[in-house]
Amino acid sequence: MKLEKEKAYRVKSLSQDILEHLMEDNTTYHYEDLKHVIELMARSVADLAALYTDMEGDHETALKGTISKMRIGYNILQYKETSKHVRRQDKYHVENLGK
Repeated sequence: MKLEKEKAYRVKSLSQDILEHLMEDNTTYHYEDLKHVIELMARSVADLAALYTDMEGDHETALKGTISKMRIGYNILQYKETSKHVRRQDKYHVENLGK
């Protein structure tokens, strides 16, 4: 039961991280990326609802799957932010080489 509770806290933490990324004003995302993240979050909610309503299921495996989906969604958002920062650095690096 303790492990399940830790995994549930991980789900909560990931959801807060995802919300923080989405609420940042200076970041824009492509439609397809957001669509993919929404799909993963909807599947995570469905997993959690199934976990809650099916007391006989394998809770540990269900939580692992939910965490994996949420991490993938988080990584999609994080990757876009990181790649934007890297492109900005490369732009400045190229401009400085030309001088």
